Amino acid sequence: MTRSRMLAPGAVLVAVILGVFAGVQAHLAASTADARADALDAAKTRVPVLLSYDKTTLDEDLDRARAQTTGSFADDYEKILTEVVEPTAKRRGISTKATVSAAGVVSGDRDEAVVLLFLTQNTTAKGNRSSVSGSRVEVTLKRTGDDWKIAGLKPV
Repeated sequence: MTRSRMLAPGAVLVAVILGVFAGVQAHLAASTADARADALDAAKTRVPVLLSYDKTTLDEDLDRARAQTTGSFADDYEKILTEVVEPTAKRRGISTKATVSAAGVVSGDRDEAVVLLFLTQNTTAKGNRSSVSGSRVEVTLKRTGDDWKIAGLKPV
C-alpha cells in the first residue's frame, strides 16, 4: 500500500470532523442570533408595561408590571412599587405611559441579554399637569422557559 492510500482515509476523517464542527458552530451562532432578537422584542414589549400605569386602573397595571420581572429584580421592583409608586400615584392621581423610541442589543447569548432602550415617558397628574421626558435604560433580560423577563433595569 502506498503512503497516499494510507493518508486518504485520515484526510476524509479530518474533513468529516471539520464539517461537523463547522455545522455545530453555525447552529450555535444562529441560535444565539435568534435569542438576541427574541430578547430585543421582549424588552421592547415588557419595559413599557413595566413603566406605564393609569390612575384609574392602577392595581391591574401594577400587577401586569410585576409579571414582567424575574429574579432578585422582581423583589427590588416590588419594594419600589409598594413603597413609592403606588402611594404616590394614588395620592397625586398620576398616570404615565412609556414608549420605546429606539432599541438595540448590547450583548447576549441564549440565556441572558442586555438591551439598550431609548424611552419617551408621558406623565399626567391631578390638575391636568403633564410632562414628557426621555431616558435611556439598560435592560438585562433572562430566559425563563420559552420567554424572556426583565432581570435588571438601569438608567444610563
